[in-house]
Amino acid sequence: MTDPTPTVFDWNFARIAHRDNLPHVRQANVIYFITFRLGDSLPAERIAMLKQQRDDWLLLNPPPHSPQQEAEYRRIWTVRIEKLMDAGYGACILRDSQCRQLVEDTLRHDDTLRYRLGEFIIMPNHVHALLQLLPGNDLGDTIKAWKSVSARGIGKRLGRPGSYWMDEYFDHAVRSGLLQRYVRYIRRNPAHLPPDTFTLGCGSLESPA
Repeated sequence: MTDPTPTVFDWNFARIAHRDNLPHVRQANVIYFITFRLGDSLPAERIAMLKQQRDDWLLLNPPPHSPQQEAEYRRIWTVRIEKLMDAGYGACILRDSQCRQLVEDTLRHDDTLRYRLGEFIIMPNHVHALLQLLPGNDLGDTIKAWKSVSARGIGKRLGRPGSYWMDEYFDHAVRSGLLQRYVRYIRRNPAHLPPDTFTLGCGSLESPA
């Protein structure tokens, strides 16, 4: 098994990939914090307003970003999105334990083969995961496969075939010294939920003590 040591993020070795007209940071062997969500998990009008504010900020602050700019981006975009998802909008079909199991099985399927899966949380309407890609694999392709496979399983389970997931996803290259912060966030994310409505787990990527 290929098992590269995670690389510390460094703008000098990173590249910018554009998707959906947005810049996404890519660097080999770094750990990413991934978020993807169900299609009905956020109110459309609120998202449109937040996206406009985000796009205006990015025009004034193109990457690479300083730590201060990264914190500002997180405040105006990421934190607001996370709060909206945690509010429990939509049908929240992942409250169903069998639907969550389908998602978990999908996340674990290629662990150690195409990526190393870290800690993850399957919430009622979204998923967070830590992920280190193995050489030769693409983040976008990986998440697309997760969505496609799990959506087919969920469709069979519910008797309603469909895509279920939003096309977009959120990813952040984990900066040096911040991995434990993301681990804590994942572990604390379901604190307000009944224990039978979420799934907390970890793959082959060990978390810091």
